[in-house]
Amino acid sequence: MTQSIPSPSDSTMDDVAKHQQLIEFVAAEDAANGEVSCGQMVGNNFSAYLENRSININDNNLRNLLREHLGHVLTESDFDLIISQVSRRIESLVMGVDIVTTNQPVNDTSLVEHIPKHCLQQLFYSELGKFLPEISITQILQFTRQAIHKSVLQPHHTWPNPIWVLTTSEKLYIAQAANLEGTVAMVRTQYPEVVGTLEVVTVGGVLAPNQIIALEYSQFLSST
Repeated sequence: MTQSIPSPSDSTMDDVAKHQQLIEFVAAEDAANGEVSCGQMVGNNFSAYLENRSININDNNLRNLLREHLGHVLTESDFDLIISQVSRRIESLVMGVDIVTTNQPVNDTSLVEHIPKHCLQQLFYSELGKFLPEISITQILQFTRQAIHKSVLQPHHTWPNPIWVLTTSEKLYIAQAANLEGTVAMVRTQYPEVVGTLEVVTVGGVLAPNQIIALEYSQFLSST
């Protein structure tokens, strides 16, 4: 019984094919994150990439900071995108490769400080200060602030508008709208017979968009 032994050339071809698949996978992920040609840093010096890939930010530490300051605005999918973009930016600086992003840079004067700058600085210096020069950490800080700013402007998920419960002397009106003025306008549009002042009883909860429920007091108050 004979057994086929792969020749060195076959093994080399397999390695090349696997390497190419990895490059294509990284490039596709970069494109999804708004980055172009970042996968080249893997292809140009694969051994150096493997050696230095551990030099990066701790995902959990950055995620906890994002949750603390933006948990009421963004969701976990938004955090995933920010962390992925920042990690890839750090990788490019470690490898000395510039990446091209399809996102337009935000003017520094228009950036909102969603997370205090000193908090991000402390995180980056504590985890990357031994590996990267100060100028690189400054670039990472600026990039992170821009990524956060853009995510807040265009989140993956928007929270539903609150429910408002308004009252007159006869009825309760329950509506969902972004603010009190919009709620009052919706009530008066759908119930033009409402006159006088509408008072806010409570706000909060979730209701199907643009739905209003009017209740007679006699429907839920027992007779005395």
